[in-house]
This record gives sequence, C-alpha cells and structure tokens, in this order.
Amino acid sequence: MKRQIFLILIFLFAVPLFASSKTETEIQYLSGRGSDDTVDWQFKATDGRRAHEWTTIPVPSNWELQGFGAYNYGHDKPKSDEKGFYRTIFMLPAHWAQKRIFIVFEGSMTDTEVRVNGQLTGPMHRGGFYRFRYEITKLVHFNQKNFLQVLVSKVSADSTVELAERRSDYWVFGGIYRPVYLEAVPQTFIDWTAINARADGSFRAKVFLNGNVPATRVAAQIYTLDGSPLGKPFEIGVKSGEDSVFLTTRVTGQKNWTAETPNLYRVEFQLWRSEKLLHTVRQRFGFRTFEVRKGRGLFLNGQRILLKGCSRHSFWPTTGRALNRNQCRQDILTIKQMNMNAVRMSHYPPDSYFLDLCDELGLYVLDELGGWQRPPYGTAVGEKLLAEMLKRDVNHPSILFWDNGNEGGWNPDLDDDFAKYDLQKRTVLHPGALFNGVDAHHYPSYARLQEELQDSNLVLPTEILHGLYDGGLGAGLDDYWKLLSPHPHFGGMFLWVFADEGVVRTDKNCFIDTDGNHAPDGILGPFHEKEASFYTVREIWSPVFIDTQRPFPSDFNGEIPVENRFNFTNLNQCRFEWETIRFFAPSERSAGHTVLASGSFFGPDVSPHKKGVLHVPLPEDFKNADGLVLRAFAPQNRLLNTWTWKWTPPGKILTRFVREGKKAPVLEKEGEIWKIKTSSFTFLFDAKTGLLGGIRQGTHAIPFSNGPRFVATGVTDSTVSVKIRTRRLPHAVKLFVEGRPHFKKLEWTVDGSGWLQLSYALSDTGQTDYLGISFDYPEKRVHKMTWLGKGPYRVWKNRLKGQTLDVWENGYKNFRPGAAWNYPEFAGYYANVNWVVLNTEDGPLTLAIDSDSLFLRIFSQSDGDHPRHTKMVWPPGDISILHAIPAIGTKFKDADQFGPESQKFQAKGVYSGRLNFYFGLP
Repeated sequence: MKRQIFLILIFLFAVPLFASSKTETEIQYLSGRGSDDTVDWQFKATDGRRAHEWTTIPVPSNWELQGFGAYNYGHDKPKSDEKGFYRTIFMLPAHWAQKRIFIVFEGSMTDTEVRVNGQLTGPMHRGGFYRFRYEITKLVHFNQKNFLQVLVSKVSADSTVELAERRSDYWVFGGIYRPVYLEAVPQTFIDWTAINARADGSFRAKVFLNGNVPATRVAAQIYTLDGSPLGKPFEIGVKSGEDSVFLTTRVTGQKNWTAETPNLYRVEFQLWRSEKLLHTVRQRFGFRTFEVRKGRGLFLNGQRILLKGCSRHSFWPTTGRALNRNQCRQDILTIKQMNMNAVRMSHYPPDSYFLDLCDELGLYVLDELGGWQRPPYGTAVGEKLLAEMLKRDVNHPSILFWDNGNEGGWNPDLDDDFAKYDLQKRTVLHPGALFNGVDAHHYPSYARLQEELQDSNLVLPTEILHGLYDGGLGAGLDDYWKLLSPHPHFGGMFLWVFADEGVVRTDKNCFIDTDGNHAPDGILGPFHEKEASFYTVREIWSPVFIDTQRPFPSDFNGEIPVENRFNFTNLNQCRFEWETIRFFAPSERSAGHTVLASGSFFGPDVSPHKKGVLHVPLPEDFKNADGLVLRAFAPQNRLLNTWTWKWTPPGKILTRFVREGKKAPVLEKEGEIWKIKTSSFTFLFDAKTGLLGGIRQGTHAIPFSNGPRFVATGVTDSTVSVKIRTRRLPHAVKLFVEGRPHFKKLEWTVDGSGWLQLSYALSDTGQTDYLGISFDYPEKRVHKMTWLGKGPYRVWKNRLKGQTLDVWENGYKNFRPGAAWNYPEFAGYYANVNWVVLNTEDGPLTLAIDSDSLFLRIFSQSDGDHPRHTKMVWPPGDISILHAIPAIGTKFKDADQFGPESQKFQAKGVYSGRLNFYFGLP
C-alpha cells in the first residue's frame, strides 16, 4: 500500500513532500523517512538468503533484518560479503527544470554506487554512517520516468573503512538504512553554514556558496521559533569569486541554550543578486558558550557542569540501524529519565533527527567520527567522511565535543580538520586516551581515578563501568560519583552502554542474538526493558539529591535536607508530591500501600549547587502512618526520583499479623528427632544438629529444612553434635541449641498459634562475600513472592540505591542472563525486607524479620556466557537471611577494583537476628 501511494504521487507530479517558496530548497523523498515509514524498492541480493531473487525491500532498512544475506557480528571471520541491487523510478515536478537537483543518501552500508538513467552520478561512496550526495541535474528527465539504480556492497573495498567500521564489537549490517531524497535548489545557492552563537548574544556565521551565477550579498535575520524577530537584520556583500562569507551581529534578551533550558532560535539566510532573491535557507541553533578550562572543569555559559551520560548505539532489534524519529525521541527521553544530561555517539554519527531532538529536548552530545579501534580510517577517506559529518552536524548546540574515533581508532592527521568546518572550535577528544588536556581513558579502576585526579588534566572517562548482565553500570557508580563529582579536575563520565544490542534473527526463528557476552551490556534490554541499574543510576544522578544514608531522625517534623545538583535550575521550579502511607499486610495479598494523606508543593529557593531544606507540609497525625513517600519532578514535569521512609519499627509491623496462641504445643522426642506439635503443624528438629528437619501439616510434608546453617565465604557448616535444652511456656515451647560452630545463640520457639521463631547470634571475623544463615527449599515449588522491603529489583552490595521501600510482588522465573529480559529477576538478594510470603505448591510460606537492616536471599541465578568478573556469588542453600551480601563486578574488572562499597564485607564480631516463620498465610 505504501508503494502504491508513492507511485501515484510521483506519476501525478506530486508537489514535494514539504515545499515552500520558490527560493527555498525543495525536497522530494524517494524512500520513507524512517523504519516506520518505508517505501518498497525493487531489490536483489547477490549471496546468502534469498540470493539472486528480484523482489522488493523496504527503504530504509538493513537487508539482513528483511530476510536477505547473512548476519555478522563485527568480530566474525570471515564475514559475508553480499551486495544489494536496488531499483526504483521517480518523476520530477515541472518547475524543477530551472533548478539544480541533488540526490541525497543519509546513510548506506557500506560502499554505494549510484546511477540515474543508467549513468554514474559520481565516485562510489565509501563509509556507512554519513550523509552524501551527488548532483544529478544533467542526468534527469522531465515529463517522463527517471530510473534510479543503486549498488550497495556491505564489505568496503577500502580496507581502512572496512577495518574502522566493520571489525568491531557490534553488529554489522548492509543496506540503505537511512532516508534517500532529492533536493532542488537555485542555480546559485547556499550550500551549508557554520554558526557560532555565544551566550553574550554575539552571533557569527560562515555561509558557504555554490553557484553557476554570481551573487552580490547575503542577508540574515534571527527569529524565535514562533517567528518573532530577535535583533535587527544584518548582511554582508559577496565579492566576485568568493565561495564563502562571514556574517556577524549581536543581540540582547536572548535565552541561552542548556540541556536544562533548551532554548532554540532560527536564523534565515537570504542569498541575493542585486535585488533578486536567489535562495533562502533557515538554520536552527542555540546561543551558548562552552569552555574546557584546564584544572577547573567544563563550563557552559559560565556555569560549571558535569556530564552524566552513557554511550548509545543507533539500534533496534527488529530493524538493525534503521530507526525512526519516534524511536530516537524515546531513547532521549529514557536517557533523561535516568537523570542523565549527556550521550556519547558510539561509534559513528547518529541519525540527523536524533541530534535535532537532543537540541529540542536538552541533551549534551559527544559526536563521533567512525573508527572502532586500530586501525583508523585512512587519511584521504577520513578527511572526506569527517567533512560530511561536520557539514551535517556542526550547528547543533547540543554537541559539546567531537570524538575522533574510539580506542585507538583515531587518525591524528584528522585532528586539525575538525576546526576547518567548526566555527566554534570545539575540543576534539580521543575516546580511550589522554588528548587535548582531557583524560578520556576507558574503564579506570577506583585507584587509577584517584591518581588521575592529582594531575591537571580534565578527567572525562568516555566509557566506564562496562555493564554485563547484572554487573557494572549502577554497580559501583555511587562510590565513583562520590569520589569524582566534588573534584575540580572532573568533567563527567559515560557509562557503557545504553541498551543491549540483541538482534531478532530472522534466520533463527526470531531468536534474540547478543553474540554471547559481546552485546548484552546495556542499562536496558534489547527492547529497552529496564534493568535494575536504570533505577540506581536515576537515584545517584538525581539533580534533587537527598542523602538516604543518613539516619532518619526520631524527631522528624517534615524537614528534609536537600542539595540542588542542577546546573541552571532553582529548586523553586521543581514540584514535589508527598504521601503518608500504611503498608499492606501479608493477608491483604496485594502489592502496595494505603495512602492516608497526600499533597504537593514547590521546592524552596535553592540555587544550583547549593543546599537547603524541604519543608513537607505533613498533617499533625502523620506519625500514625507507617512512612512517607516523596517524589520530585523537574520543571517539565519529568519524575526525577521517588524516596520512601518508614518510621514504624519492624517489631510493630510484625505485631499486626504475628500472634501468640492460647494453647501450648506438644513436645516429644522420637529417637534423634524432637517433635513439637501445634493444632496445625508438626515441627521436626534434628536432636544431633539442632537444625530444622522439616514441617508436617497433617500428612503433608513441607520440605523447608536444613537450617539455620551458618554461611560465609570459604566456610563449610559441618555436621556436629550439639546439646539441646527445652523449656515449656504457657503458650510455647523453646529449644536451646548449644555447640553449633559460629553460633553464640541458637534458640527455637514454637508458639501454639503455629508460628515458629528463630533467634540467633553469629560470631565471625575476617573478609567475606556474604554472612548469615541458610535453609533449603525446592525452587521448583515456588510460584510467586510478595514482600515488604526494597524492590522490585534485587540488589548487590555495590548497587543498593534505586530500589523503593514498599510491598512488592514478583512471579517466579529464573532465566539465563543475556537469553531473556523478563525483568525484574526473581532470584537474588533483597534489601530491608520486613516480611515475605512465598506462594508455593505447599501453600503460602511466610517469613517475618524483626529488623530493617537484613538482606533476604531467594535462590540463585545461573551466570550468562563467560561471565568472569560478573560471576554471581551465592551462599549454599536456597533461602538465606544475611547480614552481608556480595558485590558484583563489571565485564572487565572484578568488584574489588572499585570503591569501598565493592569490597568484601569485613566481619568484626557478633551479628544477631530474630525471624518468624509461618507455613500458611497469617
């Protein structure tokens, strides 16, 4: 249907898709504008799937995702080398006969040869990520069909292009994956412009001309986006033979551009020959001044800023590198939802509309010339591709730096070329190295960063905390940020990477392929499923910062210390919402809480980088609630973070459902088994070890057993003979177990109500990954978990932030990392758990914990492919109550290479707890 509509339009001499006055550039799309708006062209692949078959293919697209050719990851040897033949027809509006006509490709992988009506339009273009064009004025016909033929070779004949773009740690594809269109311009026209608009209102532009007839002057006027003029018109004469001119002016009253205040303007350039207007061009821009001040940091409009960002590939699982405007918009909004203010283009320039949206929505950008690692582009082809990139991107206010390749993929001969096209003279980076006074080394350890900060260079890791499965990214970030952010030599950091690059393999029954552990390293899954680190990053980088590690005051009166970590926004522009809440009990079988009171308010007058106090207008009886929920919103109503505090003690929470019975249980001993019977349950204890041996409910055996076993790294809880004392109480029976190693205290209490209580005290010293007690219970018998604690995601020792205290539910699943993305995971460590109910084949199993500081471990998850540094550490057993849990590393480093939170736990004495079990729903 799309192709039929397109053919009708062109055969009826349709007006270009967005036409304006006769002096403006007119555009006619030959393809669709994105992956959600395609046009079918005729197509044939030379090899692989569906080879030698003339059929149709949507343009833009990558042909592998459309069922042609073969898939390759960048490390594959050898790679498939099929070519693609494209054909389509077009017709031209009659009034274009007096114009010059160009065909423009926004991106084609990788070598592209173009013919119009059988004639070559120019030299083959090499390089897959760049806009290129050919003039076809003398090749086209009017009032009849024009035939377009395109030959695309995904393997480049230029060895340096092939190695720079396609010997890489990412998927490599073939095809015309970005839009193709025609441009019609006057005989003499404005080719491109470079703008330097500064925060003081000064404006300077270099206008490049291309003409067959002489022009006499270039005039300009700056406008707001709604069309109101800003300042006065200004112009410059064009001398005979000049192919470029400079225009300057100064305005007052402009609103400057920042990521927090993305104010944009438009300048209209007019090219004149005497009194005849030849060409009109409009260019969007922003006023801003960006500076790299050695030893002092990054400054925008005179204000120091820190870049908080991630690297991003242009990618979607079902379309490869063919994207659309809405996907780019959603990526930017998701990045901003994590309270990031920056993004690095890895490892090539993005779609043009991605940068447009960064300007509009507010995101700082590192724009990158292709080049994955050594060797880089050759100088000749590199100069051409660099020129194509900068001519397209140079006027985006969002771009703060240019990247010359990645990790050795830079050609030093190209470093000076950036300034030839960039009037702003932005600093050029070598991502992964020290260059131009900016230390952009990748994946530094905590110790190395401490050393780098002592130097005078600006520290700006353009890749850091390399994610893999559940490791890195948020894990370790809090320590890094605390170390780096106060230091004047720090400029920011970029986490690797935004999303897992998993491709839906049309040749493998739609299996999502991440090439083992090469590509599942994102904060998001392939379809942008949120992993736990998403919320960790959001809390750590929240510009409204509240220190949740400070003890909650017993005399809380609604005042909460706050720090403004915005760069340009006063907290009085931010809205806050509050709720006093009462948490649901286990018997309510529902996640969440009851809201007792709520309200909203605007923040106090706290300037950027200053501290103040939030005054939450709570009701007088707020202490009758269990706690407080607070949400902060940016001026654009974007949620910054949610915090929850609980002031009701855990013991009081437990009294709502842990009840005493009225009748004492029956105590008896059979051989080496102590039996304690209530009206509903019989509890079995091993008389030799003091461990729980199981539970019976009538004739049904509940296989919760073999605990509490002491668990710590390198310790085997051996079977020992113990001494057991008993005591009968009016409504309970107690067993006192003496002689178990590591236990200073081990005391069982069976209440007549059916509750089983365990009180213990552990003794241990030395370093350990985990410390606590474990029980056995068959994982296959569990269906769901409901709990009051931090959630809904699991935590690690070095990734405790980002989870919110509430009553949560999570259905059972246990998938291999990198093979599924059904988040949140089920197996793992959970923080600040007061109670948990497991929905099992044996009925509900309830555990109530009289503490706010213990961790609950539920089962174990298998590791992904070749995890090495992110190998997950689990204690013996199935269900554990722990005083310490392990940290997790990144793809490249063990956890101990990072900060204090990532080190093993140092046990120093006695650790106690009191647990209550009920094998039903209380």
